[in-house]
Amino acid sequence: MKNKLLVSACAVAMMASMFTSCKQKVDFDAIADGVSEKTLQGYFSGAEVFGDALVMNVVQYNFAEDGSVERTTMEIGDGVYKAPASKKYSSWSFGDYFEGNKGRYLTLNAADGTEPLKLKYCFGGIMEDAQPAALDKNDKIASIPSTNADVLGKKWYGNDTTYYKIDTIVDVRRLDTIYTYTPKKDPETGKYMKDSTGHIIYEQTIKEIKESFIPTKMKWPIAPKTIDIRCIELYRDSTTLANTGKWYMLSKAYDMNEKRITKLTKDTTASYDFHWTYYTYSSSSAFVIEAVQDNGTVEFFECGYDFKLPSVTIDKQVLKVKE
Repeated sequence: MKNKLLVSACAVAMMASMFTSCKQKVDFDAIADGVSEKTLQGYFSGAEVFGDALVMNVVQYNFAEDGSVERTTMEIGDGVYKAPASKKYSSWSFGDYFEGNKGRYLTLNAADGTEPLKLKYCFGGIMEDAQPAALDKNDKIASIPSTNADVLGKKWYGNDTTYYKIDTIVDVRRLDTIYTYTPKKDPETGKYMKDSTGHIIYEQTIKEIKESFIPTKMKWPIAPKTIDIRCIELYRDSTTLANTGKWYMLSKAYDMNEKRITKLTKDTTASYDFHWTYYTYSSSSAFVIEAVQDNGTVEFFECGYDFKLPSVTIDKQVLKVKE
């Protein structure tokens, strides 16, 4: 691709020489480097589990505007915590292209003069041997403790039960309040109070409350159609750092015939304790929990967190805190 660009540039330069006596040399490598310098600013982070251990590895690079880079790693999981460890690199530079120009080698030059760090820049992210692919543009090192504080130590519960319903008439209670207005008196003098324009001030009081029942047509539930209940709890012991959790799921479905007799067609229940880790962590609002039961069974919970509600979404079901 580079050769084709250079050939085209030469052709354009030859045409331009017919109309002017001078031309500016175009350095296409410099243009590519300039675009990449703008792209390589801010955070590049990755987090995932390697092997069978319930431990998530995190690596993060923060490219500053002055050309320096801070690389930070940490580990967190069941019984494990390695605090964030950072190293500062004074500068970085691109090397050759690789794999058919899919990416470029990237070198970080250590501020303390130690061995440079060799990386790969491709697919919009940074690749380092034996580390997660740093593809996300966020600060995971800061957001993981925040997620722990928001999500752990709570019972997240959701009940999405639907019903078979029939049209029926229901008496809906209605209260109509009738108000009256009386002159307001000064509690000390007993005289009527007036505003700044000399008008008497009136106060509102309740004269009467009328109760009535209004026949209202509505859909009235007569039997459950589906029952979907989920509950997840995640804990992390502050002393042992053990990650423990509980899972409960109930899923039922019913058919109803013309005589309104229901028949159970689905009945699934799951309830167990487990140890866990973040399996992948994209951001504070998107992560995957790996749960391992005592018998070795492994389950994965793809979670979405909404701090506004707050809520945790698992398998499209919204779970809220249950006291």
